[in-house]
Amino acid sequence: MNKKSKILSTTINRNTSTLMDDFNSSIDIDKRLIEEDIAVTSAHVKALTKLKIISKKEALTIQKGLISILNDHKKGKLKFSKKNEDIHMNVESFLYEKIGEVANKIHTGRSRNDQVATDTRLWTIKASKNLKNEIKKLMRSILDQAQTNEKTIIPGFTHLQVAQPISLAHHLIAYLEMFKRDLDYFDFCKEKTDENVLGSAALAGSNYNLDLNLLNKNLNFTKSKNNSMDGVSDRDFCIYFLHASSLTATHLSKLSSELVIWSSNFMKLFNISNQYSTGSSIMPQKRNPDSLELIRAKTNTIRIKSLEFSNIISNLPLTYFKDFQEDKRIIFDCYDELLSCLKVMQDVIKKSNFEQSVGRDINNNYYATATDLADYLVIEKKITFRDSYKIIADIVSYAQQHNKNLSEIKIDEYQKFQKVIDKNIYKYVDVDKSLSRKKTSMSTNPKEVSRMIKKYLKFLNVK
Repeated sequence: MNKKSKILSTTINRNTSTLMDDFNSSIDIDKRLIEEDIAVTSAHVKALTKLKIISKKEALTIQKGLISILNDHKKGKLKFSKKNEDIHMNVESFLYEKIGEVANKIHTGRSRNDQVATDTRLWTIKASKNLKNEIKKLMRSILDQAQTNEKTIIPGFTHLQVAQPISLAHHLIAYLEMFKRDLDYFDFCKEKTDENVLGSAALAGSNYNLDLNLLNKNLNFTKSKNNSMDGVSDRDFCIYFLHASSLTATHLSKLSSELVIWSSNFMKLFNISNQYSTGSSIMPQKRNPDSLELIRAKTNTIRIKSLEFSNIISNLPLTYFKDFQEDKRIIFDCYDELLSCLKVMQDVIKKSNFEQSVGRDINNNYYATATDLADYLVIEKKITFRDSYKIIADIVSYAQQHNKNLSEIKIDEYQKFQKVIDKNIYKYVDVDKSLSRKKTSMSTNPKEVSRMIKKYLKFLNVK
């Protein structure tokens, strides 16, 4: 083989145009699969050696050549060629340059169809593990803030309106619950990706009795595909990866949007680190939460990736089509963006701080314990909740008209709305007591919040 010619230069495809060569090439994208492709080739060579198609001496030469290619890659010495279309052909070309004709044996009994599917599965499993690790780091940053703010009281919101008092730690633990589900989703993705495609060849299966157990063991798969046609055409695992990423992105978007609101001059609940905010070009007095706004924007683009991918692979009959070449661009872009967002959010949470002094005032100024007052009439005065609700609604309206919070209303004023009200009502007005009054295990009761913090300390192996 002429080293300068492309490997697939035959009478069938010799006359493709330069424009077509560039259009057809995927090496600019799939070159990041080089480690996976070398691992897959190494395992395949071992299977061919067991069948004595490749001698032990040849196998040793090939394996040394593959290691040399990998070392060149790590040193940044490799120059990929569009003439050889993709990572598979480039690796084979590199190997030929290093060891000569014996390199021509490595593609025996396989196709680029099962090769690329296996490479992509290995990459997806690795990417899922990496994202899981970053999610856990983010969770540890959130957990640190939950511990610091276990006694910090803030308003809980519904419809962005002050609703009821909660602890900031309880609020942050809600995000730990979300991200914990994301970890489970990536585990599901890894489980469903864990099927070795090698042996499927182009679509009908290999003509060589490859030792599938040997291949699985060398590539850390627990099983092989049951059907060769499904093997080369299945990209469901990519969809699972994109869906898992999309859900994590949704939670990041929710968190970033919330922190942007909390950092506003009007709420002052969150002080974003100067390292992750930027100044205005014209207004010297302000800093903008640009890092959080970018996370919000980038995570929204991540969520579109699964739809983009579905549009490419939908309506394709069996088995392999060039359309699949576009799958890697999408999952690579998704991974890169999500990894970046996770790292930034992790550092934002770690280096910023939550305001501990304003939450109690916001609760008092916006009547956050009104529901507690309604329950006071139910529990202590045996008034039905619907009647109690109306009474307290009138009291809140009165407080608003007279610019008072609920603790500032005198007992005789309360009794104008319901004469059975006594001084015990002030226990229900108290913001701190509102938290400890909650009874259910998932509540903002300080004892339950403390229990959940301990649970996540154990889950994340924090000592």
